[in-house]
Amino acid sequence: MKQTFLIFVDGPMGSGKTTTTKLLNTELPDTARVAFPDIKRLIPNYGENAKTISVIKDVMSVMIDKYLEHGVSVIVEQITKQEGITKLKLIAEKHGADFFAYRMSAPKDIRWERVKERTRQMMEVETLPESKVEELRGYFEPNNEFYEENPSDLSVQIDSFANSSDSVVEIIKKNIE
Repeated sequence: MKQTFLIFVDGPMGSGKTTTTKLLNTELPDTARVAFPDIKRLIPNYGENAKTISVIKDVMSVMIDKYLEHGVSVIVEQITKQEGITKLKLIAEKHGADFFAYRMSAPKDIRWERVKERTRQMMEVETLPESKVEELRGYFEPNNEFYEENPSDLSVQIDSFANSSDSVVEIIKKNIE
């Protein structure tokens, strides 16, 4: 790898964003990972509202800008509209960094099963309570609609159902070489 880069990864719930960015982060030396879910956990009593989301995205932008300013490549995991992708691309260009954008995808039913399974594992239970399934559905459906309503022509789409996690990482690594 010749110079710094910014890799942006987004996609609907259960599409493989976190798996991909964490694997990339372990395989790409001296690269920072900035992920929306990690930043939101820093805010006590996080509320899913426009003001909080705006603050998190601003904090992420500053972090990304500073990493690139210091010559550290960045992997970003974030849900955003096309204008958010453009904003990240401009930050990369400001620092002469290469920019790569990827949108993870998989069939909706596969993604739904992944979301339930990872939650079951996190809760360390044999079966998810129905109340938890309904809570998850309350996040999953609007998130799914967001992606249906906000296509991106700036991102390369990668199917995480047709490709293993390792294959997805290899595809991305090949592009940045």
